[in-house]
This record gives sequence, structure tokens and C-alpha cells, in this order.
Amino acid sequence: MPESFTLSTNHVGITVSDLGRSLAFYRDLLGFHVAYERGEVTAEYMARLVGIPGARLKIAGLDIPGLHLDLIEYLEPKGAASAGPTCDVGNVHIGFTVDALWSAYRRLAAAGVRFKSEPISPTTGPNKGGWAIYFVDPDGTTLEMIQRPSPSG
Repeated sequence: MPESFTLSTNHVGITVSDLGRSLAFYRDLLGFHVAYERGEVTAEYMARLVGIPGARLKIAGLDIPGLHLDLIEYLEPKGAASAGPTCDVGNVHIGFTVDALWSAYRRLAAAGVRFKSEPISPTTGPNKGGWAIYFVDPDGTTLEMIQRPSPSG
């Protein structure tokens, strides 16, 4: 009989080009709490863990209710300059529930955040009658905000 196991969420990690810039975005604009900043990780296991010989990186951990996010800046080797389009295989996005999407949209737009569209109201599916929007972090990683439809419709 095969062994069994159970998974639960631990964290989401995003590779960033500038840890300080990304910390400011996620903390100051999106409201994440900075749980820790590790600085350069010098432990020998890290390069083996990420599968990149000689990797040097910095990590910061951030929290909002229901999500722990690791921001990771590779000091060596440097990777691609920005994330590819959302249609690229392997590309992911993080979806957030928001209570006031239009307010969030206006605040983030005023701060210079780039959006892929204006807010849209889904016409089918579980979010029908709510609001949704895609936007990007400073490195082009796609993020989504969803305002669930009101129970009254």
C-alpha cells in the first residue's frame, strides 16, 4: 500500500529584483506586515535547496491574514529582469479578497501601480456580480483582487 501524506499551506514565494522596493510595495501599498528580514542567507543548505549551485539570496517574510509571503532576491546568480506574461507556462498569480475593490483600485492607481484593465464585474462563475482586477508588482508579477458579490446579489 502506498504511503499517504497530507498537505496544508505554508507560504508563497516570489523572486524579486530589489528586495527593498518590493518590501515597500507589499508593506506600504498592500498592507502586509513584515514578519522578518533575513538579509543574505549564508547557510550552506540554501543553494542545495533551491537547486542553484553558488546561489546567494536575501529573504523577507510578510504576512496578511491567511497568507505568508516570502520575497526572495537572488544576489547571485541574477535571473531574468521581469516576469513574463500571464500566458507563459509556469507563470502564477496571487489572488486576494478585498472588501472595497474600487477604493483599492483608486488608491493603488494613484500610487502608480500598473493594472491590466479597469475593474470588471464577472458575468458568470462563483464571483458573478462581484468585481475583479489584475495588477502587477514592481517586477511584473501578476496579482489579482476580487471583491466577492454581496449576499443580496
